[in-house]
Amino acid sequence: MAELRLSPTWPHPDTPSPARRTPWLRDALAAETEATTGVDRTPPLTDEIRCDVCVVGGGFTGLWTALEILRRAPGTDIVLIEADVCGGGASGANAGFLMPMWARFSSLVAIGGHEEARRIGEASAAAVDEILDFADTHGIDIEHRRGPWMWAASSPAQRGAWQHTLDDLHRAGIEPLHRITAAEARETVGTRHHYGAVLDPGCVTLQPARLTRGLRRVALDAGVRIHERTPLTALRPAPRGTVRARTPYGAVDADKVVLAVNAWAGQLEDLGRRMVTVASDTVLTRPIPDRLKALGWDGEVSVCDSRRRLNYYRTTPDGRLLFGKGGSGVAYGDLGPSTLWGDALRPAELRAHLARLFPELADAPVDMRWTAPVEYSVTHLPFAGWLSSVPGVCYATGYSGDGVGPSRLMARVLASLVLGTDDEWSRSAFTRVPGGWFPPEPVRTPGARLVLPALRAMEAREDRGGRVPDLVKRLVEVF
Repeated sequence: MAELRLSPTWPHPDTPSPARRTPWLRDALAAETEATTGVDRTPPLTDEIRCDVCVVGGGFTGLWTALEILRRAPGTDIVLIEADVCGGGASGANAGFLMPMWARFSSLVAIGGHEEARRIGEASAAAVDEILDFADTHGIDIEHRRGPWMWAASSPAQRGAWQHTLDDLHRAGIEPLHRITAAEARETVGTRHHYGAVLDPGCVTLQPARLTRGLRRVALDAGVRIHERTPLTALRPAPRGTVRARTPYGAVDADKVVLAVNAWAGQLEDLGRRMVTVASDTVLTRPIPDRLKALGWDGEVSVCDSRRRLNYYRTTPDGRLLFGKGGSGVAYGDLGPSTLWGDALRPAELRAHLARLFPELADAPVDMRWTAPVEYSVTHLPFAGWLSSVPGVCYATGYSGDGVGPSRLMARVLASLVLGTDDEWSRSAFTRVPGGWFPPEPVRTPGARLVLPALRAMEAREDRGGRVPDLVKRLVEVF
């Protein structure tokens, strides 16, 4: 009987360790501690149990999927297992950008055509309001603020990076993104280094761990059995067409299993050829509201620039600056997700990019720096499907740094797959496994470690106003 064993680097209760919790998760857990009744509602699994659906992963994707299945099929017996605590992975470490998928419209067109891309784009825009309504209905304080997201050029070389996307949106008959001038882009957040931008007005920033922990509470109240500190160790077919999910001290027999494990999906079958996992560094300052106000930053605009290793920045309701940098490092093979946690991998580079854009904030006091793994698919879009080695197991992964809003849509995809529903989600572009691939190990990591310095050198040259030869750009496109 076939069995899919997970490597020892698969998530375990100490990944990441409690000492390395992000400020988001520390805050969310502290709020729960103040209101706790002393009863552990999510103990580690120590028995052999049976259910209809077993969800692996207690982040946005897993929790939204459990709730979506219950919405469609009330009474479904669902067990959710999480290696750490719900929100202990990417859902509690991300930057908290809740956005429609308009900036990825050209990627959607490439795999599904203009009509499907427009349908998904409109659904992703509606998902923003759905998430806010959900939080309001269930009394989850996610500290959200509505405001436009800016897709900016932070060097002259990045100008017009959005043109292909704007052209595809125009062909589809929609214009959700609006171009602004370089002067407007600079004035909006108080930097001298914006050279043009487009705005998406339908965006929100939020406290991601509070949303995740709120989803956990709602799922528990709806009857989902959740076992935290319960890592998955293996999957295998079980009698009567079920699947057995093994854990260190127990097991779950289920009719269907959903793997909502994001970056860790890279070790499953050939999915590692469809995605690459890199580290993203983030810094969160202590409250500096007066200094932000002096810049002219109104506090509602969030920003990503257009470089390959993008910078992203936003403020919080209490006047903190969050600044992040993608592509700060890689790790070999399956070790990637479990080793890319902890303090920022390249804190000096992170600080240098912050200081270039906001020299007035270069000495801002820091609350915490951290790094977390991000899985980038070859299409830059999430995808879902079924494992071939263990029947009855489906997965979703490949969020490519944007999972807060799209996870709501992927929950619909996974629910349709699990329930056997033939609809627009089970047939959507998200169920088309990417056809491209990244180089395998042992070539991938050494290659990436050569490419990353080249990308850093390219960025530095472009930030100084220099030009990078087209041939050099093409040589690093493999990353």
